[in-house]
Amino acid sequence: MLWGVTGARSAETAPPAEDVPHPGSAQYFDNWAVGCDNVLRCQAMTLEPPDASDAETVMLEIARTGGPAGEVTLRARGLDTLPSRLTLVVDGRNNAILTAGEGEDPFVRGAEALSAVRAMTGAVTIELVTKKGEVLASPSTAGLSESLKFMDARQGRAGTRSALMEPGTQPDSSVPPAPPMPVVRQMPSPDADTAPALTALELAAARKLAQCDASVAAAAVTELAPLDSASALLLLPCEAGAYNVSMVPLIARNSATGERALSIARFDFAPGFTGDPGTPPLVVNALWDARRGILSSLAKGRGVGDCGASEDYVWDGAMFRLIESHAMHVCRGAWEWIRLWAASPKRDVILSGAGPAR
Repeated sequence: MLWGVTGARSAETAPPAEDVPHPGSAQYFDNWAVGCDNVLRCQAMTLEPPDASDAETVMLEIARTGGPAGEVTLRARGLDTLPSRLTLVVDGRNNAILTAGEGEDPFVRGAEALSAVRAMTGAVTIELVTKKGEVLASPSTAGLSESLKFMDARQGRAGTRSALMEPGTQPDSSVPPAPPMPVVRQMPSPDADTAPALTALELAAARKLAQCDASVAAAAVTELAPLDSASALLLLPCEAGAYNVSMVPLIARNSATGERALSIARFDFAPGFTGDPGTPPLVVNALWDARRGILSSLAKGRGVGDCGASEDYVWDGAMFRLIESHAMHVCRGAWEWIRLWAASPKRDVILSGAGPAR
């Protein structure tokens, strides 16, 4: 079966402006990173101090949902499995107990977490301590207050009774509601695991369309993953580095004549390493999860993975739609990156105003 090659190196028609995601950006204050997503869920993360002699294996995360009743969560994040119980010690005083269920990192949420975060803002020392009295981590306080002020400002919470920093007298009812989570269409996953393999002629056509590094593309092992009853995904390796492999995503579609047409995949928001407008999207260290129908891009800023950008997408029948975006643009020990965009996929339903396939 021969392929008809459609499209060009440039992307196809962009989605309408109202359907284009607009991820936020992270901010960095001394030894903390902070950011909020489109539904005003905010996170603040500890960073390694620039002069740190040893890498921390435990991070402290402060998260809060948007809206008047936005809940605070304080969580320890570990590269390795953490104890199921940790004590937050602020200036030598036990301040909160963080506990974990199976497969979880220890956390505390609600009023206790809010009280603990407020106690941390004026502290000299913060420690996470095990039952045996071992200090697992000593998060820096430098930049914490500025990060919490940023969260309060983004959520419209400054000056209210529930503010993290400098709570005031305004009622929490004055906090604006969190924006609704966008909902995007997702095609149901097909029953088949793979589509018919590429012939030599088809592979040559794919390489020509993607215009990749010839040596990388020539050595590539290619596979088609079914997206729906008429379309399949081809990830063609295009550039290779020490810890990042960039791939051009191509779509193979069945035609009425029985031939398959090949085109550059479309995205409502281009993956992070995509070049100038008009160049193909580049999915980095691509992973296609057939069970969940999610295409992931994970671009590392360095090999240890403590900085970079990632995106998750679902297929709506015409393009890939962004459902999560995370980023950490400083390489200082933060392997947990801040979420800057979120959407909820809904399988095989066209939703008014939610960007149906076009």
